[in-house]
Amino acid sequence: MKKNIIICSFAIITAGIFFVINDAIINYLSSLNIQFYHFVFYGIPAYISIPVYLLFSGQFKLKMKATNYYIPLIRGLIFAPMPFLTFLSLKHISLPEFTTINMSAPIFAAIFSIFFLKEKFNIYILFSLLFGLLGVIFVIQPGFEAFNIYFLVALFATFLITSTTVLVNKYYKVTSSIGYFFYGGIFTHLFSIIFFIFDPLKVNFFIFSLITLASILINLAILLSVIAFKFSQKFFASIFCLVYLQIVWSCILGFVIFNEYLNIYAIFGAFLIIISGIISIPGQFKQINE
Repeated sequence: MKKNIIICSFAIITAGIFFVINDAIINYLSSLNIQFYHFVFYGIPAYISIPVYLLFSGQFKLKMKATNYYIPLIRGLIFAPMPFLTFLSLKHISLPEFTTINMSAPIFAAIFSIFFLKEKFNIYILFSLLFGLLGVIFVIQPGFEAFNIYFLVALFATFLITSTTVLVNKYYKVTSSIGYFFYGGIFTHLFSIIFFIFDPLKVNFFIFSLITLASILINLAILLSVIAFKFSQKFFASIFCLVYLQIVWSCILGFVIFNEYLNIYAIFGAFLIIISGIISIPGQFKQINE
């Protein structure tokens, strides 16, 4: 169990860094009127590199085999709109705001873990949820001058991505980590190819390099996340708390590269969300012991 915790923790922290760098690149590309399907289309080589390697190494059938193909394919359908929602959000809100809203994921994870994964509820989880929800409200700031509908778009995207990780955790025996990764991207890339055919875009070498780098990082981040949540049996919600570190990476990149920063209300909200994660830690250890 301790070995799994170390592996899963390292995977989540590394994936968080990759996610934020990918989001930073998308933030830049969205300002150039590059659409999500252009981004995904040019990232296809990075996506298929792993299955191609497995094919030539003779491991493709073993890694892609599933006891129930509906589960990874349903997960792929849920994941399909994520690039669109990410591009749409980052075009209208700053990178630190986007990442901070993503930090509501542990809140959704805690709810899913109780009702879907049947993990036991306790007072720590209750206070964690309360602080987390209050923090999200301060970041989104409904009724405040900074509020716009795209905060809710980002929040919906967070809900969807959390639901995909729950499926991996719940049905971890259905297929391999690579299987979940590959099936999860089929619909996203298929739809992007169709959109690209109707709206092709030629990019220069610099933009292509950025897209390639982002594609490599996002695919690695997704794969690492799948590995983490696939093997985080009995401590799914607790391992999710590590995603709060993304706020740090995002604020650094947002300030250094884009001169973006959180206002005082959002900073307070981010603080509450971090407190929410800290409070949840003893609650998750209690769940593990039980």
